Amino acid sequence: MDGKEPRCSPATNLTTVVYSTEEALREYVRIYVRIPLVSRLGLLAQTLDFVADAAPGVKEILAVGKVCYEVRENNFDLVVVDAESSGHIASQLATPRTIRSLAQVGMLREQTDWMIEMLSDDATTGVVIVTTPEESPVDETIDLAASVRREARVAVPLVVVNRMPPPPPRDGAQIAPRITATMAGRHALAVDQVRRVGEEVASGGGTEVVIVPRVVGDDVVGEVASALEEEFGEGL
Repeated sequence: MDGKEPRCSPATNLTTVVYSTEEALREYVRIYVRIPLVSRLGLLAQTLDFVADAAPGVKEILAVGKVCYEVRENNFDLVVVDAESSGHIASQLATPRTIRSLAQVGMLREQTDWMIEMLSDDATTGVVIVTTPEESPVDETIDLAASVRREARVAVPLVVVNRMPPPPPRDGAQIAPRITATMAGRHALAVDQVRRVGEEVASGGGTEVVIVPRVVGDDVVGEVASALEEEFGEGL
C-alpha cells in the first residue's frame, strides 16, 4: 500500500493498492506530524527516505501501520494483504510490540498501542497461511504459525493447502498400473502432510484447514475460486 490514489474497479467494487515505504512515510508525516506536501520539500524528503532505509523497524512499522490505518478508518469492508514470505511476516507483525518496548512515552508509543490492540483482536485480524502438501512447505507452515502466535500474538484462523494431488480413479482399468501406483503414492504422502498440518497447527482449535485440489487447465483462478467457494459454502 502507498499514499497514492488506489485503483478501484467499479464493476467489482475492488480496490488495489501497491505498498511503497517512501509514500507511506510521507503520508505518515503529513497525517501525524502535520507537515504538508512532504514530497515537495526536497531535503526533508531525502532525509525521510534515508530514515526509512536506515532505521531498524521503520519499514516494518510503516507497512503494518498503513494497513492498520486503513482498517481503523473503515475505508474498506475487508482488507486483504499479500504479505511477506514466511521468513519475515512474523517479525513484521511483531514490530509494534518491539517498538513499544523501546518507546515508553510519546506519539510513537501511542501509535503502536492501537496497532497492537487491532492486531491482537481475533475478530479483526488473522493470518491465512497458504501451503502445499509437501514436507518442506508443511515444516515452514508449522514454524510460521507458531511464530505468528508467539511473537506477534496474531491469530491463525485458516490454513489453505493448495495443489492437493487427486487419488487414483477407482476404476483404473484404462490407466497403466505404474501410473495408478504413482498417483496413489503421491496422494498418500499428501494426505500425511495434511494430517501434520491438522495436528501441529489446528489441533489447539480456532484454525480451519481447507484443501484445494491441484488444478490443470486454462482457468486456474476460476477453478481454485470454485473449490474455495465449495469448501466455505458461500461466495468469496
